[in-house]
Amino acid sequence: MNLFLKIKTLFLSFVINFFNGDNYHNASKFYHIYKIWNNINLDGIDGDYIEFGIFKGKSLLHSVKTYKKMNTKKEIKFFGLDSFEGFPVENHSFYKRDNFSVDFNRVERIFKKYKNVEIHKGFFKDTLEKDEFTKKKFSFVFIDCDIYESAIDVFEYIDNKISNGGFLMIDDFTSIDKNGNSIYKAFKDKLNIDQYIYFTSYSNGQIYRKI
Repeated sequence: MNLFLKIKTLFLSFVINFFNGDNYHNASKFYHIYKIWNNINLDGIDGDYIEFGIFKGKSLLHSVKTYKKMNTKKEIKFFGLDSFEGFPVENHSFYKRDNFSVDFNRVERIFKKYKNVEIHKGFFKDTLEKDEFTKKKFSFVFIDCDIYESAIDVFEYIDNKISNGGFLMIDDFTSIDKNGNSIYKAFKDKLNIDQYIYFTSYSNGQIYRKI
């Protein structure tokens, strides 16, 4: 190994290990949210935005601001859903209530000034039974619910609610729980995947487009 290559390798290794892995994940996620909105606006795809599992609201806020900065004249609504109390079951070493409980009131305050944003507290199945969700169409669906059991309810709901040309962004796509289940398995079992084409990947996430 020549000296330049050795120095470059040591430098890149230092940079990569210096920064927290979550920072890389979030940066990649934010970039792909921008890329999705750019394609939606380019093709004039109609529909609202819905995010399943907003946690502290960072991705949702980024999505709202990204859409606004693109100066689009279309008025859409943004829906953020989360239990704010953890998961309906615990069968993964990391995805547990202790790691993902968050103050609902604090998150709600972040979005108080945005008239087109609604935050819904509760498990997905209960929230999606509300009348306002029965006839919705979405141009952008972001699933960040982490576990198979939550994803089942999401995929059953969105199967006929994504607009043609709309995007489906799925975080933690291949994370496997103690039962061998994953969000990929819920995606394959509960969604008509023949309607979707693979768009791109980021970290442990994948993005599909309905065509």
